[in-house]
Amino acid sequence: MNEHVRSEFGRYYTKPAIGQALVDLMHLRRPDRLIDLGVGGGSLTLAAARRWSNLDLLTIDVDATSDRRLTKLLATEEIRSHRHLRTDALEPGLAVLVRDEFGRFGAAVCNPPFTTPVWRKGFDEILEESGFSGCMPVLADSDSALLFLSQALRLLGQESTLGIILPDSLVSGAKYRKFRQELLRRYRVDAVVGLPNSSFMHTEAVAHIVIVRKGYGGSTFVPLRKLANGKLSAEITLVNVEQATARMDFDYHATSAFEPTIAKGSTVHRLGELVLGIHRGSVQATASRQAGMHVFHTTEMPESSLGKWIALGVQRSALNDRRAWAEPGDILVARVGRNLERKVLGIISGCALLTDCVYRVRMPTGLATTTLKQLSSDYGRAWLASRSSGVGARHLSLADLLNFPVHLEG
Repeated sequence: MNEHVRSEFGRYYTKPAIGQALVDLMHLRRPDRLIDLGVGGGSLTLAAARRWSNLDLLTIDVDATSDRRLTKLLATEEIRSHRHLRTDALEPGLAVLVRDEFGRFGAAVCNPPFTTPVWRKGFDEILEESGFSGCMPVLADSDSALLFLSQALRLLGQESTLGIILPDSLVSGAKYRKFRQELLRRYRVDAVVGLPNSSFMHTEAVAHIVIVRKGYGGSTFVPLRKLANGKLSAEITLVNVEQATARMDFDYHATSAFEPTIAKGSTVHRLGELVLGIHRGSVQATASRQAGMHVFHTTEMPESSLGKWIALGVQRSALNDRRAWAEPGDILVARVGRNLERKVLGIISGCALLTDCVYRVRMPTGLATTTLKQLSSDYGRAWLASRSSGVGARHLSLADLLNFPVHLEG
């Protein structure tokens, strides 16, 4: 079975280089016992077996083919023992079963599926024991990654280490801010490493390696890094708890630290201080296509138009039409998309009705050209990319766009 292919359980199997990076970040001399929760293709277990010899391994997965695949995978490795449980990794009673039969573990690895499971009885117990039951306004909105993280922490003893791959939503999304606050308060986060978009085959999902230690108190500072070309970056950004609570992704904080040099006499203003208004388009793209309506969507913002002023058709809105229309002088910024930072342009003539995937930025006369130039610059693109979040198609929030720094000469 190709470990890079998406499984029927909503997972994308881990590439070997990522598994190796994850176990290398787990600063353990030699754990005696390690558990892989939701073992999948076995890349994390294999990486652990190759780093630490004579391990007692416990692997858990609901997939009926996992045991046979792992037996073959580990056949030539120097391990002390390997036990496999074919069961649902999110079974609420799993923690008691594992403790009774195997005891607690000193190390765990995990690559959760990128899904939102149907909520069922006992999930609240998983979140409660690990300290995350109060992190979500509605517990049933919790995704698999949060549940897998919580379950793994239940299975670990004190003074233990977990290496886990988390989706970008948990690391940087506003929805999970309270989760990050509780994680940092209860556990020591040793590292957060951003993974490239190509980390998982057949998906552009954005994810991060997160190393968590249990039984060492809370976090004080969190080191942020990136993985590129299979290697960990030498550059490390150290953030405090308040900064990490806001977001724990390297690009966000690294971009904040390296704003362009301000020319003498220049001032920096947040975009929200300068605009006449920023509005999100009001028409759903799918509905407009089904109705045969002509609307301006992100598909009409090719990279070749980045930073340019373009002409639209002569379509005009009715006086009583309150929907969002683009008009001459407006700047359009993509709100959704994998490469939204490359979809920024200005309107020189014409009008168009906008879909809800586009922001319309309306500036005072004289500021639009400067603003468009800065939004589409190398720094501007890096800034927009670092502020967007999401597992697949990324999203840029209005609050973040309003915070874009615009440099104006005295």
